[in-house]
Order: sequence, then structure tokens, then C-alpha cells
Amino acid sequence: MAQEIPTALPVSLTSDRETALQRGLFWAFLALLLWAPLPLGSNRAWAWGLLECWTFLLLAAWLVSRWQAQQPLEPILGPCRPVLLWMLLATLYPLWQIVPWPPSLLAHLSPTTLTLRQMAEADLLSGPISLDAHVTQVEWLKGMAYLGIFWLTLVLTPTRQRLRQLLWTLLGSGMLQVGINLLTASFGHDVRGSFVNRNHLAGFLELIIPVAIALLRSEHVPTGAVHSWKDRFYNGLQFISSANGLLVAATIALVSTLFLTQSRGGNGALLLALLLVAALARPTRGTSARLSRARLAVVLLMVSSLMGSCVGLGQLVGRYLDTDIQQEGRLAVLATAGQIAQEYPLFGSGSGTFLFVYPRYQHPAISHVLFDHAHNDHLEILTERGAVGYGLLAVAVLSSWWLMVRAYGQRRDPLAVALLYASLVATLSLTIHGLADFNFQIPVNALYFMVLLGLGLRGVTVIPARKRAS
Repeated sequence: MAQEIPTALPVSLTSDRETALQRGLFWAFLALLLWAPLPLGSNRAWAWGLLECWTFLLLAAWLVSRWQAQQPLEPILGPCRPVLLWMLLATLYPLWQIVPWPPSLLAHLSPTTLTLRQMAEADLLSGPISLDAHVTQVEWLKGMAYLGIFWLTLVLTPTRQRLRQLLWTLLGSGMLQVGINLLTASFGHDVRGSFVNRNHLAGFLELIIPVAIALLRSEHVPTGAVHSWKDRFYNGLQFISSANGLLVAATIALVSTLFLTQSRGGNGALLLALLLVAALARPTRGTSARLSRARLAVVLLMVSSLMGSCVGLGQLVGRYLDTDIQQEGRLAVLATAGQIAQEYPLFGSGSGTFLFVYPRYQHPAISHVLFDHAHNDHLEILTERGAVGYGLLAVAVLSSWWLMVRAYGQRRDPLAVALLYASLVATLSLTIHGLADFNFQIPVNALYFMVLLGLGLRGVTVIPARKRAS
């Protein structure tokens, strides 16, 4: 019989021992998560600058609160230490790209960069691997903010109540996007919420929909005795008016909004992630057949909706086959990005430099169109960070998934299972979607990805609820 993974925090850490600073810090963290999607997904310099400042202030305040409370972190960090190490290495990697090197070493590290320097600056051949050190520094600061959010997700949720509050905040952020769409649709605008592009809204919803399902899975459904149709009617009203009824309604609203974005990559990626994680699931002991059927019905409703939204996939393929490359440049951009990755194989051209490198390799047929991203996150990261930088990110995420998959097959605590489920589906879906879009270049989507990854690791370590004495 599978055993529960050793759990994390000491039960003595309760809210009465918390300082006012710690409580305020957590609410400021939630406020940041609610704010980040609103200014165009924080995809403007001033918006991501505010996000960075907010995050770094939270980290500084956390250090002060830690000095005051002296709370142990070992129970949280124990299982997560390898992940944190890889995350730190991946985040610090852009600093390696802006270290100045003499020409003799640069010729081995990045021959193409040296060649370009010889063509442009014959008198100054030494310099960094990155073709634009300033842009790489900007990307490094973003990465530090994402790492800070990941860390805060781990250390600011020491209790089950905090974890639930964070899940409900993420759901509330998603429902806010649904409300924005309802408002803007009345003025005839496209379904894109507060984002610039509907595909980026789809990426955001991919992260929120699994949270709604996870909350539904973790909520208890009270059911009374059924002796007549009146009892059934009463139980139905009780369900609709309960948190579960609200969660079902929220899930349907979120899925409907995802469908309305008409993002084939987003719908298809979420469907595939749902099916892959469903294959890992095992029946939960002690769950009533009625509750299992109710939860299964919601999941089937979602899968059916997603399958319906993917009906247009054939039309999308048809458009790719029938469309002139001058009208549809994504395939040409992907081919060009692959060529750039071959020119900078190990260490890349510098984080954030795709926009500046791409014109040199641009296909003549689409020279009149400027593409600032590769429409493939994985390929763009390869061009900018090389095989080494991409490998560090991949190992960090894969090691997180490995811990979560192991725990998902062993844990029986409803909250832990819900956290693991939400994290696995959400992060897997956005990673798959990255094969056809650039959601990781949108600050709020990258930020929420890190939050969900942190919640998954908390699902590995969260303490089970105390059972009542029989």
C-alpha cells in the first residue's frame, strides 16, 4: 500500500504566532497576483518594472518578517532543494551572457558573435556573448522577479488556509478576465480580456481552469438522505448555493471564455494536459460514488467543450496549407529561428535578443513584416539561451514535475491532491502551448506559471488535515 510522503510544516505554526507584517505580506502578495494581469498582462516596460519592484519589496519585507519570527524553512525546502538549485542556476544564466570575454575565448564560446563584432567594431573585439547586454539585463531582472514569486509562493503559504486563499485568489483573477470580456464584448471588441492578444488570454485561462477543477475536487459536498423528489430538489438547491455550485459555474464560464478566444493552441494544449494528468489519477479512498460521478461529470463537460472548440483544427491546418507564405509568416519564422539556433548552439545570442537577431536571417518573402517573437517559446529560448540555458530551465521544470508526479500517486489528502492536480495540468498545458505561441514572453503568464509550480511543490509537502478522534 502506498504511503503518504513525509509532510512539511510543524503544526505549531498557526495564525496566532504570525506577526502583523507576515499577514500584511501575504495580502500584498495576493494583491500583486490580482493586479498583474490587468495592465495588458504586464507586457509593457512600466508594468513589468512595477511588478519587479513590488516583488523585490515583498522579498525584502519577508526577510524582515523571517528575522522577527525565526520560523523553520527546512520542512518546505527539504524536498524542493534540487528544484531551487536548478531554478537559481537558470535565473542567473543571463549574467553569464553579459560577462565580457577576450576575443580568444569568445571565438570558442560564440564564434558567430565574434564574427559580427569583427564586421561592426574592428577595434573592439572583446565583449559579452549577448549581442545586446542591456536587453539581457532586463530579461535577467524579469527572471529574478519570477524566481522571487516562486519563492514567495513557497514561504508565504505555511498553512492550509493560506493555500486555499491563494487558490481562490487565482480563480478570482480568472473570473475578473471573464467579467472584462463580458464588458468589452458589449462594445464589439474581440475576446482578449485585459491582454493584447487573444492567444495570451487563452494561455492565462489554461493556468486558471485547472485551479477551478482542483478547488472543486477538494471541496466537500454535503448530501442528505434522499427519500423523495423533495429531498432531491432540496439537495440540488443546497449544491447550487454551496461553494461547489459556484465552482461549477465558474468552471463553465472559464471554459466558455477559452472557447471564445478561438485559440486552437490553447484549447488543444489544455485538452492534452487534462488527458495526460487523468492517466496518472488513482481512485481516492473514501470518496462516495455520487461525489465521484459529480466530479467526473464536470471534467467530462470540460473535455467535451474543449473537443468542440478543437473542431476548427482542420480549418486551421487548411489555412496553413492554402495560405501564401507572404500572408502567413509563422512557418517562415520557425524556420528562421531554427537557423538562428544553429548559429548560436551552446550559449545563445543573449536573453531577449531575438527581436534584434531575427532581421539578419529574415525570409525575403516576409521582409515587410516584423516578428518580435518566434511563435514557439522553446525555439525562442534555444536561440537566446542556447542548449545550455534551455537545458537549465528544462531540468528545473522536469525535476519539479518528477516530484509532483510521484506525490500525485501517493498522497490522499484532498488539498494536497488538488494542488498537485492544478499544478500539473496548468504547467503542462502552457508548456505544450509553447510549441505554437510565446506565452512565456508575457510577464503575467510566466509569473502565474511560477506560482502554479510553487503550489505543486507545496502539494508535495502540505500537512494532511487532522482526523477527528473516533
